[in-house]
Amino acid sequence: MDKKDYVAQIMDEWYSSMASNNVSVQPKASTLLGAILSKYDIELKQEPRNLWDEFLTITGGQFKGWYDSLSEPEKNEFHKQRRSNGSDRNMSIDTKALLKG
Repeated sequence: MDKKDYVAQIMDEWYSSMASNNVSVQPKASTLLGAILSKYDIELKQEPRNLWDEFLTITGGQFKGWYDSLSEPEKNEFHKQRRSNGSDRNMSIDTKALLKG
């Protein structure tokens, strides 16, 4: 797996943020911060999946495969979102129903 070095990106964002807030720092402090950050394996924070949005965009034929691919915590979250959106009509996942509009 190819790991990306985020130290330079973090430092650039830090410099930009300081510049926009009219803040300056001594160059030695920047060097020290870069050296400290380089000791860590930094990864981007993964945004949680919006399961409800995914659910609304899949077709009926794709549902079973999509649902089966979810982890148990994701399935629990999906059912929680389903209840909170008023879509839980006491149907099991395997129940097939014709929706009339």
